[in-house]
Parts: sequence; structure tokens; C-alpha cells
Amino acid sequence: MHGKKIMRNSIIGVTYRVVILFLGFVSRRLFIHFIGDELLGLNSLYANLLDLLNLADLGLGVAVQYQLYEPIVQKDYEKVSGILCAARRIFNLIGICILILGVVMSAMIQYLIKETTYPMWFVRSAFLISVTGIALSYFFVHKRLFFTANEDISITNVIDMVIRIITVTVSLISIIVTKNYLIYLGINAVNGLVSNLIVSFVFRKKYPQIKLGMRAKISSIRGLTKDLKQVVPLKLSNYVYNSTDSIVISKFHGLIAVTLYANYMTLINAIMNIEYIMGNAVMASMGKMIKETDDRNRVFDFYMNYQYLQFLLANFCTVSFVILSNPFISLWYGEKYLLGNGIFALLMVDFFIHTMYQPAYVVYGATGQFQKDKYITIASAVMNIVISVLLARVIGLAGVIIGTLVTDIYIWIVRSWQMVGTYFGNRLSKYAWKMGKYCVITVASVAAAVAAASLVPVQHAIPAFFLKMLICCIVPNAIGLLTTAGQSEFRYCMQFIRNRF
Repeated sequence: MHGKKIMRNSIIGVTYRVVILFLGFVSRRLFIHFIGDELLGLNSLYANLLDLLNLADLGLGVAVQYQLYEPIVQKDYEKVSGILCAARRIFNLIGICILILGVVMSAMIQYLIKETTYPMWFVRSAFLISVTGIALSYFFVHKRLFFTANEDISITNVIDMVIRIITVTVSLISIIVTKNYLIYLGINAVNGLVSNLIVSFVFRKKYPQIKLGMRAKISSIRGLTKDLKQVVPLKLSNYVYNSTDSIVISKFHGLIAVTLYANYMTLINAIMNIEYIMGNAVMASMGKMIKETDDRNRVFDFYMNYQYLQFLLANFCTVSFVILSNPFISLWYGEKYLLGNGIFALLMVDFFIHTMYQPAYVVYGATGQFQKDKYITIASAVMNIVISVLLARVIGLAGVIIGTLVTDIYIWIVRSWQMVGTYFGNRLSKYAWKMGKYCVITVASVAAAVAAASLVPVQHAIPAFFLKMLICCIVPNAIGLLTTAGQSEFRYCMQFIRNRF
């Protein structure tokens, strides 16, 4: 049952992210053409600053999901109602706090921008519109978390996809017709609220047995805040990885450098968002599995199968990025938007490592082992900021990426030790050997794909691009599957596919 739900949720989630990825490429292309590079850089900076404001929820969503697993399994809808009522109260307060913090940040935003040709009133107004959109998205979000915890995330993904398509389409028309950045932001600001309102309506129709008219119980609020204290560092770590680089780049190198970096990060974040959707589906299934059984060996086998699938995805995506990123950006945006080879190589290594430790993050959420991660994630956040800022002064953009890369290596090692060695009680050396094998296979896949792509004639860019796409589909997947055919994880996946299809 869990396998079917994971597959359904993952397929719909991936479809949703592919659609959003396509819309993102179109948006950036029209942005550059009708509004310009500088505002695109400013838009990317705002996205990272808004992620900082999103820290206001302090990981509450993860805590709520974990609290919901047990009552959902036991069908204790009274307890579910209590948890959701408590979450609603806290989320509404967070939305108000974000509005207040946004006003304060808007008064200091000039210190994060090296230079801009736009007046400060315009910069502040644009930021405040974006902040309002984030704040509105916190209202009614508690019902969305129930769908995720109950393995019904496909419902929210379909709603989000439809609303996002409508919003992006209207906002792009506004760019073409008015060329007004503030109108574009205003249209996008209502996206989250509209999605949550529709999710709320579906929730009331689908789960009438859950009553949310009661007052939040103090015990439920205390239960959430107890876990909340443990997941705060986890939330901080995710923010530091995903959102601080553009801020550092803007401070030391300006908005145009942010635009160059953001073009690549748009691709990388799109794939990582797909991974996060798959991870949420697995987290909900694993969390409910843990409540259903005390057999940790069964859960560990599930975890290793997930890690194997994550490796296949990381291998394929890393090769695809190496072969296709520069040709795609050159075709879509222009050669002046390409990064240097050294910086590009660092990005690819960091992407692979971050993708590979995603399963450990999922297990943390499913098992509720937040407290063991607290000091590690605080250390990683400090490490990332310090290294990035120091090296950005010395070697430029590459220094920012090195800071993130060093931090990701540290997190992968320590989280693996905590979960595999401590929680599951398995030999870490065996796990490390398997991870090392996966890394070697990926390096071999990249080398083989680069060699094959070098044989493709480049006289005609578009046909060459599609031939390279074919190479990316064949080479890494063939090497990855053939070199792991003897593993139990491979046999499990083949059996799973035969059972389903």
C-alpha cells in the first residue's frame, strides 16, 4: 500500500515540478527580454530573502507532520483535530510576524545590494509586495499538512499545479503588455493564498470527520512546540544551503553576478524540488510504517532501497547537468550568461552530494530524531556562512560555492553516522563502502557521457542538443544499473516494478 502511494504521489509531484520548471524557463527568458538582467537579479535576491522570512515557521510543518503520523494510523480524528487547530493558531501568528519582519527588512535592504540603477522606493515596494505574498500563504496551510502526512500529497500537488499555471500565465501576459515589475509581483503574491483556500475546501469535503471549529488545546500546542525546538536547526540548515549564496554574491559581486548564478540554480533547484516532493512522499510512508511496526531492520531495508533509487536519480541528473546545462543556457539565454568551467564543476559536485544525502534528511523527519541533529546543523550553518564570506572576498564566486560544498560533505558524513550507525545500529563501514561505490560509478558515468558527447557534431546547436539528451538518457542509466545488478536493492526495485506493471 505504501509503495503504491509513493509511486502515485511521486509521479504527480514530478509532473508538477516539470511543469513549473518549464514555466520558470519561459518566465526568465521573457524577464530578460522585457524587463532586463538587473531586475532578474533583484528578483532572485528577493527569493532568497523571502526564504529567510520563511524561517519564521521554524520547521513547524515537519513537526506537525510527525505529530500526525500516529493518530492517522490509529484513526484518532479527535487528536488529529487538536493538532491541526494548534497548528492553525501558530501558522496564523507566523503570517502576521512575517509581515512585521518584512517591513523591518525593507528599511535595511539597501545594505544587501552592491549597486542598482533603480530608486530605493521601487526596491522597497517590490520587496513588500513579495513579503505580503509569503505572509498570506501561511493562512489555511495547516490543512495542507494533513494531506502530506496522510500520503495524499498528490491532491495538493494537482491544485498547486493548476493555480500556478494560471498565475504564471497571467503574470507573463502582464510583463509583455505593461513591462511593469510591480504588477508582476502583485499577481504572483496571491498564488499561495488561493491554493490554500482551494485545499481547505477540498479538505472539508474529503474529511468531514475532522472538526476544526474547536479552540486549540494547550496540550496540543505544547506538543508541537516541544518538537519545534528540535527542528529549528534543521530548518536553519536548509535555509543556509538553499538561500544564503545569492545574498553573499549580491553583497560582494552585485546583481548581475546573482543573475548568472541564478540561471544555473534555477535548473538545480528544479531537480531538487522534485527530489523534495519524492522525499515527502517517502517520509510520510516511512513515518506511518514506523508507527505500524517495531522492526527497525524492515525500516532500514526500506531506507537503503530509497537510497539506491536516489543514487540512480543523482547519477542520471549529474550527468545530464554536466552535458546539457551550458548548451541549454547558451541556447535559451545566450553565451554571456555562462559560468566558468571551474565554478560549474564545483556546482555539479555539490549538487551530487546534496542529492545523495537527501534520504538521511527524510529519515530524520520520519523517525522524529530531530534532537540529535540540532548541534550538527547549527555548526553546518555557521561553517557555510563563514567559509563562503571569507572565500568570496579572496576568490570570488567560486569561494561561495566551496563554502556550501564543504558544508554538504560534513552533513552527509555526520547524518549517515547518526542514522545508519546509531539509530539503525548497522555497520557504518558497509554503508560507507556502498556510498563510495555509488560515487565511483557516477564519476565513470560522467566520463563516459562526456566522451560520447564530444563525438556529437556541433555545427547545428539544436540537433546536437537533442543527441546529447539521448546520450544522457542511455549512458548513466545503463552504467548505473549494470554495475549494481548484483545488489539486493536492485532486485527489490525490479520486483517492485514487476508487481506494479
